[in-house]
Amino acid sequence: MDERVDIETKYHGMLNSGELYDGANRELTAHQHTLTEKLNEFNATRDTPEGLAERDRLLREMLGTHGEGLRLSPPVTASYGLRHVHVGRNVVIGPNASIIDDADVVIGDDVVIGPNVTITTTEYPVSPRLRRHGLQFNKPVRIGDNVLVCAGAVIQAGVTVGENSIVRAGGVVIRDVPADSIVGGVPARVLRRIDEVEDRFYDHGRPIPQEILDKYQ
Repeated sequence: MDERVDIETKYHGMLNSGELYDGANRELTAHQHTLTEKLNEFNATRDTPEGLAERDRLLREMLGTHGEGLRLSPPVTASYGLRHVHVGRNVVIGPNASIIDDADVVIGDDVVIGPNVTITTTEYPVSPRLRRHGLQFNKPVRIGDNVLVCAGAVIQAGVTVGENSIVRAGGVVIRDVPADSIVGGVPARVLRRIDEVEDRFYDHGRPIPQEILDKYQ
């Protein structure tokens, strides 16, 4: 059996359980280093036809699962080299993404994630004694279909972002976001709901041209 797959099978349940564990576990740390080596190769690719083809190949090897139409711009950092990231169809992730994928990160279809966004699945106990000994726990993150996460936002461990929602630039999301909502601020709160009016106007009330409405049903 592939040693990497065997380690994933051995630890996957624990990493997603929310239970405390030793984050300095030697076997896990060695596994992380192996996975991030490939991520370093990805970050070194160039925007040439050959480099883009290599980028696509590496993504397919690194990601846990993925759909078609993914565009992920380097550089990206990921604690497990994107191994625990599961991406749907037609997803765009801007440069300088930081994905702490100690637990699973599930991203739906037609999601846009802007530059300099942080998604973390890792938490630490309040107890200084436990933190001193390297204990941590993880909570998966889920981002629904048609979500927009704007530049510089932070999605904290355990959060679910409901479908069609928008996280404003710089927002720090520490709790679940309802579907069809716009959230922002530190910590992020619901600013307003998204409704059918959005299909007729954009950019602070500018009407969407009829030819655009007709083309994109």
